[in-house]
Amino acid sequence: MDLDIRLLRMFATLARVGSKTRTGEILNLTQSAVSHGMKRLESQLGCALIYQKGKTAHLTPEGRHFLGQVLRSLDGLDRAAESITGRGEMRAKLTVVLSAAMAQEILAPVLREFRESYPNVSVAVRLEDSPAAIAEIEEGRADLAIAISSNLSPGLKAHALFKDELYFLHSALHPWAEKTSLTASDLKDQHYLLYTRNSETFRRTEEYFLHNGIRLSSYVEIPSFEIMKQLARLGLGIAIMAPWVASKELGEGSLIAQSPPRARISRQWVVVHQGSRQIRQAEQTFIGLCRMATSALAR
Repeated sequence: MDLDIRLLRMFATLARVGSKTRTGEILNLTQSAVSHGMKRLESQLGCALIYQKGKTAHLTPEGRHFLGQVLRSLDGLDRAAESITGRGEMRAKLTVVLSAAMAQEILAPVLREFRESYPNVSVAVRLEDSPAAIAEIEEGRADLAIAISSNLSPGLKAHALFKDELYFLHSALHPWAEKTSLTASDLKDQHYLLYTRNSETFRRTEEYFLHNGIRLSSYVEIPSFEIMKQLARLGLGIAIMAPWVASKELGEGSLIAQSPPRARISRQWVVVHQGSRQIRQAEQTFIGLCRMATSALAR
């Protein structure tokens, strides 16, 4: 019987997480694709492997027996791939590039789940802002980059993660704290804390001010969101960043976030890889886990 290995990995993932929706997110598939895939596998085998109870998928007795065989087979295939000289080393390592702020937010849950599915795949993480991260992919020095989408070259492929917006964050003692909303005139003659110039965040911030006819006359460039937040809390400037970067400070009230007047400063986060190659199953899983981890960051 010629069984599709992708369906076997789908079944193994579903058996582990117990949810078609979550399985789809992990494997970068829709819930419908998971449902159809499972029906096709069950049709090929001539028996039911799972049954649904509420929102949770459970294994039938046949499913539990089949799972053991599948896990042994998948492990054998992975070991065989790793044993091939040269190729094995490539397939057993995943190099990911992302910003320090994003790594701090999502890396722990993503790596924890990824290691459960791929215990033999080593992950190398490098910290770079979006332009440098995308350059790493273009030059073949990394497999995946989590970055802000901006005029990607035709040779790259992007998988959407989430959208966010930049806000003005300031101390609770700042005069803006008395305002329910800001006007364009409020933005003049302020001292701003801006993320480093070579970042996509700086470019979009500068573009926003230029579009609104406001000259950035007083600001400091800082290569750390943590330092930006510290200075903003002390009343030493207005930080421009996404609220998810300062969720703790906003929650405790040491910082206040206000939306920009007239227009939004939006960003689209994506996972980027070279479009000329077929991404591996491990990479698909990593992308799905990133999508799950970033779902709460959209705003």
